[in-house]
Amino acid sequence: MTMAPPRTGHTAALALSYADEVVVPCVREVHRAVARRAFGAVAGGRGPRLVHDAVAALAYTGVSQGLRGASAGLRHLADRGLGTPVERTPRTRLLRSAVNGLVGDRLEARHDLYALAMSVRSSGVDVTPERHGFALAYPAATSELVVLVHGLGENDDSWDLGAQRRGTTYEAALHARTCATTVRLRYNTGRHVSDNGAELSDLLTKLVDGWPVPVARLHLVGHSMGGLVIRAATSYGVARRAPWTSRVATVVCLGTPHLGAPLERAVQVGSRVLALVPETLPFATVLGIRSVGIVDLRHGYVSPDEWYGRDLTAHWGDGRIAAAPLPHAAYHFVAATTDLVVTGRSATGRPGAGDPVIAHAHPARVAGGHLGLLNHPQVGELLVAWVNGRPSALPSPAAASPAPTSPKGHP
Repeated sequence: MTMAPPRTGHTAALALSYADEVVVPCVREVHRAVARRAFGAVAGGRGPRLVHDAVAALAYTGVSQGLRGASAGLRHLADRGLGTPVERTPRTRLLRSAVNGLVGDRLEARHDLYALAMSVRSSGVDVTPERHGFALAYPAATSELVVLVHGLGENDDSWDLGAQRRGTTYEAALHARTCATTVRLRYNTGRHVSDNGAELSDLLTKLVDGWPVPVARLHLVGHSMGGLVIRAATSYGVARRAPWTSRVATVVCLGTPHLGAPLERAVQVGSRVLALVPETLPFATVLGIRSVGIVDLRHGYVSPDEWYGRDLTAHWGDGRIAAAPLPHAAYHFVAATTDLVVTGRSATGRPGAGDPVIAHAHPARVAGGHLGLLNHPQVGELLVAWVNGRPSALPSPAAASPAPTSPKGHP
């Protein structure tokens, strides 16, 4: 039975629920730690402290019960139509995706309406993953596909970012200058990368099997976490001999933390520092509830063997297992020169010492930041060249000069 889509009433209910589960306990524990220190410094403070603690406990219990009741009430009303559907506008769709990035693993475990399922998307709606659904969504389907896989907290709409300012999108450029059909996906980025990779492999099987015309070539393009999910999918697909893997011609990773993301490591350091002092320990707990998908970014893990049964917050990226690439596919790893989320070495998969993540991957750097890799003019030119199968003069990892422009027209 298909569940009704979430409404803005569910958004409010979810916010109140997490305020009860996260914010109230944090404030309560900070209050308790401060009070313990204050009363401990006063002679004869034990009696007043007991009275204070009892009153505070009643107050926080009342606030928690109020939030819990309001959340349940709002959810009940939302189930009966309160609020507009979340999927109706790009802004509320992005909010849902961002929430999935933060706590999507918990939403999935609770079977919450807000949890996203991996799906093919067209014009902001899910596409039924079978031949009739694909034929309706893609009436001009071609035998060559470019599959776009977004990053953490993003969604299928993210591939339109900066379109007005830059005048075009990757999708528009590929439509105008190649024979390929672009396909956008959406998924729950709070789940483990490896779990999403396995699901992507299954979805690509459905895509190839149900596409209106026989699929000759696949090009997989991922931004940030999306690149890790693609690598996880190819590894999973090869292990299970999925036929779609033989059709992959190109794998493009844009700002992907192949060696891990330093920003996530900074969050972990901050969490450990906050845990050293009783008054800030609750804030460390708040940082510690981030999703497993975010924690995966810290390490660049793409296989369940890398994380299963381990406390990932206790390690700094050790234990990475080499995932065999597709030997027949061309890999292109693109880094942004001013990316504050993913370092150049991590994005190009080339550590200062040791073997590269994928030996035959072609590294490139372009000017800009992490989100600037969505619809970057230079990357757009390169994508057209790569999909058309023309040899392209890639910039070296140390260069940031404009890439050569491919001539218009089909190969």
